[in-house]
Amino acid sequence: MSGHAETQSNVVILSTTTSTQDSGLLDALKRIAESQSRFVSRGDKSGTHVLEQGLWKQASIEPRGAWYIESGQGMGQTLGIANDRRAYTLTDRGTYLAFAKRVDLPILVEKDRPLLNIYSVMEVNPANGPRVNVAGGKSFAEFMLAPETQAVIKAFGVDRYGQPLFVPVAGKKDEDL
Repeated sequence: MSGHAETQSNVVILSTTTSTQDSGLLDALKRIAESQSRFVSRGDKSGTHVLEQGLWKQASIEPRGAWYIESGQGMGQTLGIANDRRAYTLTDRGTYLAFAKRVDLPILVEKDRPLLNIYSVMEVNPANGPRVNVAGGKSFAEFMLAPETQAVIKAFGVDRYGQPLFVPVAGKKDEDL
């Protein structure tokens, strides 16, 4: 199997206030937990929820109690609940931008390395089974990594949200992300 990073987005922690903006990720999570400020989690074992659980673990916190609310909903619904309850939450930037006019939750933390969300294209090893479409997989990977596709990725969302939803990263090294 061969893999290549082709784009990235990031996840942000949203707040009910900007008073503690620009604090580090782990510090922000610790302050949320210590103050038992409401935090709404997707609580649905999605990629965002799994990432969130890993972030709490990095902060040496086991989130539980009345302050920690699991919505069991999708990201849009979770943003609505966090907004209604004036709670913190964690979301991907794309969903945040799509809901920004419907919620009043400023970004508290962004751009910390653990919040980076890398999307990769993987070519499957043909030895994994007779139904592997090697030529199709290779063509798709080449398409996603092509400069023209990377240019589309770079522009995607700019017209509607004033910024791209993804950042093209084909050919970049991990330390450059």
